[in-house]
Amino acid sequence: MRNRLVQGLTTFVAMTTVATFGLPLTARAAVADDAATAQRAAAGCLAGKARTVAVRGLQNSRYTADIPADSAVDAQTAMWLQTDNWPVSFNGGSGSCWFGGQLFGTYPQTTRWDQFHHTGGLNFQNDHMTIVDLRVHNYGDGIRVRAGARDFTIDGAHLSFIHDDCIENDQLYSGVVQNSFLDGCYVAFSARPSSGDHVDGHTNTYTIRNNVVRLQAMPTVYKGKAPGHGGFFKWEDGAHVSPKLVVANNVFRVDSKPNHQTLGLPKGYDLKCSNNVVVWLGKGRYPDRLPKCFTVTRDRKVWDRAVAKWHAAHPTNP
Repeated sequence: MRNRLVQGLTTFVAMTTVATFGLPLTARAAVADDAATAQRAAAGCLAGKARTVAVRGLQNSRYTADIPADSAVDAQTAMWLQTDNWPVSFNGGSGSCWFGGQLFGTYPQTTRWDQFHHTGGLNFQNDHMTIVDLRVHNYGDGIRVRAGARDFTIDGAHLSFIHDDCIENDQLYSGVVQNSFLDGCYVAFSARPSSGDHVDGHTNTYTIRNNVVRLQAMPTVYKGKAPGHGGFFKWEDGAHVSPKLVVANNVFRVDSKPNHQTLGLPKGYDLKCSNNVVVWLGKGRYPDRLPKCFTVTRDRKVWDRAVAKWHAAHPTNP
């Protein structure tokens, strides 16, 4: 059974990769700068570190090793196939980098939301950590920024069928999520502390730029009717302790109104914002107000072009 799952995932990856090369020459030229940016991110992750650790092939156990300061983990060919509810969870020193890795969950669609709530793909505690070209599919949270992971960077990640938060930054740290494809989130970006977790990040800045982000109605939900989803942004709207926001050059997509939360930006927070697009494919008018730095369109081709462009720039992370 496990071998069949591996073969199926390998076929899926290969087919997706081949499909991205069907772009016309003009489109390929348009993504040249993005591809160069992705290559620089990958090279920067592995180059100049005091130590590099290689993780290769199909993994049969969780990755929990500490990553020392100024080190890199090269996981380009590593795959965790339903290895654990928390397949990659680490801490360690400052200024390190994680490159690659494919984390696939095989949870059935009938899995309850409260069960997904206790799963997550990659979880880290290192400060000034950089995550590059990670692939996560079918977990509760995609990437969890845990206590201690200040000033993080997530670059070129590809997350799909994420049943809770694609990126959970509930410790409210400064961080950057860029050049990533979040293709199916219950909630895209979470920066709201858990009940009883007394943290304050209102002086921090969370930068979200150059991403392609889609909310997806999930078969099981936190509240409301199923299938359903939440909002793009989950911020603390009472005590206003969540970070300031920079939102620039992103393409968002949503096909239906949320079960809870809104499809707007967090209210009452310092916001710097430019050149964002929302592709709205739901019924009626867009259900929330957005500032002038957002354009709302019903043109599905805007989304399709953004996805094709991302794939062409990241051919090794289908």
